Amino acid sequence: MKRMHLKLLKKANYILASLLMLLGFSCSNEEGGGSCEYGTPYANFQIKGKVVDTNENPIPNAQIRINQNDADVYSYGWLHTDTIKTDANGEFEWKKSDFPILRYRLITEDIDDEKNGGQFASDTTQVTFGSEEFTGGDNWYAGSASKEIKITLKKYVDTHTEPYALYTIYGKVTDEDGYPMAGVAILTSPAYTPNQENDPFSFPAITDETGRYQFTYDKATATEHTIYTKLSSYWNDPNTCKTDSIIVNFAEIELSGGKGMLIGKGSKEINFQLTCR
Repeated sequence: MKRMHLKLLKKANYILASLLMLLGFSCSNEEGGGSCEYGTPYANFQIKGKVVDTNENPIPNAQIRINQNDADVYSYGWLHTDTIKTDANGEFEWKKSDFPILRYRLITEDIDDEKNGGQFASDTTQVTFGSEEFTGGDNWYAGSASKEIKITLKKYVDTHTEPYALYTIYGKVTDEDGYPMAGVAILTSPAYTPNQENDPFSFPAITDETGRYQFTYDKATATEHTIYTKLSSYWNDPNTCKTDSIIVNFAEIELSGGKGMLIGKGSKEINFQLTCR
């Protein structure tokens, strides 16, 4: 397992060092004296706001998933996601003490169909903090910053022209000792998405820090697909663990909640245990 995560840790350390340089935290001991001070820079973040429809009506119980999205220097946003929901007034608030990441991705989803006033399409919002917005910083503490936003969801329009079903596949990947494995790509055969080796978001799913994953098939017919794991060479050593696979017969998954062209929705849990050297 140590070798399994060595490459991941090396990349994380490299990115961390790059961030320190960009933020102005450096160490020097030039001729004539000088000292080095080591620590971990951090900041307090707050994002609050409201989710509404196009008529400005609040949308309660909307789910918002928040992860880091500083793609230029920090490419591990998929490792951790915070999930919150709007209250009865459609309002939300998120607070976190974190490394001074300046950009976050908020994915807002309608998770209860029409119970909150209609069925709404998902929305992705980018929130960027400028360095000048931090206040009260001292040494390694970069300060605090707050943003207030409004997210507007449009009505969901079903553009399907033939009957279809939605199948959610979810589960966890662990090693033989039961420890969660992060950075394991979940793929399908036949391929469901274009899989680019250096882009974790191009896979149907990739496990987070808890070893969990989830993705949803949009399928017109119920057929068999193979779900399998892959250790991407960009994140881990692919020769360290044996991959695993399972055949899923979508016709065996119970569906419910059909409407219009939607036959129904169903889900299946698939857990993988990998043998690692």
